Amino acid sequence: MLRWILWDNHKGSSQFGMTRFIANFLPEKHRNADVIAFAVGRCQAALTVLEAHLEGRDWMVGDAPTAADFSCSAYLFYDEPFGMDREATPNIQRWLDNIRQLPNWKHPYDLMQGHPLPQS
Repeated sequence: MLRWILWDNHKGSSQFGMTRFIANFLPEKHRNADVIAFAVGRCQAALTVLEAHLEGRDWMVGDAPTAADFSCSAYLFYDEPFGMDREATPNIQRWLDNIRQLPNWKHPYDLMQGHPLPQS
């Protein structure tokens, strides 16, 4: 579990969050296409690792959700573009659906007052 929490910290959410911000929320005049392309590439590399790990698995570690699932999935529920091709990541999408089916799950924007964009 610790391995995946650390993976998320260094390869997942750190890249997903930064890329989501610079591609969607940074004022347009400050968006650098080369920087965004580099960041998207880092996200795609991380998503490739995650997609492969989730092949044949319902959860990151073991037979039930753990802190690793919640840590690694957090940014993946946002719809703003950051390099994730949802059609190309069926294992990730199945896993996210598993998390959505957990009792009391809510979309992150449902938990934030005044969220910036509507969820789809």
